[in-house]
Amino acid sequence: MKIQYQDYGAVANIVITSTVFEFRKHNRVADATLLCTPGIIATRTGMFFMKTVLSGKSRDMLRAYRAVFREAAR
Repeated sequence: MKIQYQDYGAVANIVITSTVFEFRKHNRVADATLLCTPGIIATRTGMFFMKTVLSGKSRDMLRAYRAVFREAAR
C-alpha cells in the first residue's frame, strides 16, 4: 500500500494506491478516514490496482493523513 500526501496550498490530496491482494485493508483505511474526518471527498478508481484520492481543505487533510497511517498500521 502506497500513501502520498499532495499539498496545493488551501487544498490537499491524499492518494492511496494498492493491489487487489490488499483489497480489504485498502477499503478499511479509506472508509475509516472518511468516517473520522468530515468535509473530505473520496474518488475511487481501478480494479486490480486500486486508487483512492481523498481531497479537501489542508487542515482537514492533515487530520485525515494521521488517520490513514493509524488505520494502516493495524
